[in-house]
Amino acid sequence: MNQTIEYAPHQTAIRDTLFGDLPLAQWAGTDADGIPWTLFKQAKHSLDNGHQEEAIQTLLSIIATPGLESRQYLQAWHFLGQLAVAPTSIIEVYGLVIEVAMDQGLDLLAVYADHSARYYNYSGSAIIWDQPDAGIGAKIDIILAQGAEIIPFIGPWKDARPAAPVNGNARINILTSNGLYFGEAGQLALFKDAMAGKTMYAMLDMMETLINKTNGL
Repeated sequence: MNQTIEYAPHQTAIRDTLFGDLPLAQWAGTDADGIPWTLFKQAKHSLDNGHQEEAIQTLLSIIATPGLESRQYLQAWHFLGQLAVAPTSIIEVYGLVIEVAMDQGLDLLAVYADHSARYYNYSGSAIIWDQPDAGIGAKIDIILAQGAEIIPFIGPWKDARPAAPVNGNARINILTSNGLYFGEAGQLALFKDAMAGKTMYAMLDMMETLINKTNGL
């Protein structure tokens, strides 16, 4: 029987950074200069002073700025969604996060459209991949394309992001311009699913690739 487990505080804190849905006060309060940070601060200032349309235009300017990290775009879309602004064109997939809950803790693997990746093992070890690599980039593109194939079948999640899955379950989180899409089931069930299984195996391969790259293999 699946049961809820209590994750270590560091796991919860790390997990919250992966989805691009942190509160505006926290994101705009980051001690950083330059674009897009100055624009997030400007958007918050506008909202604090009751200028919603001005804030919307500032956030849209972040979306239109090329070369930013994927989580910056996700944050901008998250804040726009809170202001009832939805994407008017094709839904963009900016990232995918796999969560695997076990007795020992939570395994997290995240990949993003900017070709960065994060792997956090339940033990506390981590791999942060931010450097260009054609092989890893190609694998990420395939994973994100698989995510784009899944989203029409599950619909967007409009409530607050749920807590991590219960022990024995795994969850595929697809991070898009239209918010969060996810599917959750027992780990074996996801691997056996005709559609989700492709993504689970691709993410498993990505995890092994990151470990091998880090170890110089």
